[in-house]
Amino acid sequence: MIIAIVKASIINGKHEELREIANILQFEYAPKEEGCEQYESFIDGDTFITIERWKDQTSLDIHLKASHVEKYVPKLRECVIDGCFDVQFIKSEDVSFTRI
Repeated sequence: MIIAIVKASIINGKHEELREIANILQFEYAPKEEGCEQYESFIDGDTFITIERWKDQTSLDIHLKASHVEKYVPKLRECVIDGCFDVQFIKSEDVSFTRI
């Protein structure tokens, strides 16, 4: 199992736009993706958080290359400071941090 915790600071005035895009990914696509065990997005003040849980690395890799990810992630980037997401990956006994 792989858990990804995605976090970013929201640009002032972009909260609603970000929520609309995140809802598309959370409700229209994630439930249909093979290997997706959890995909939830939250807005806490000016912070955007998504918690993803994937069956395995293959499922996550397929998700990251999916056409809907290629379409909507750039739109999410337009709503967060510096267009960057800080991501913590938890893989079995390994924990790593990255910025994408």
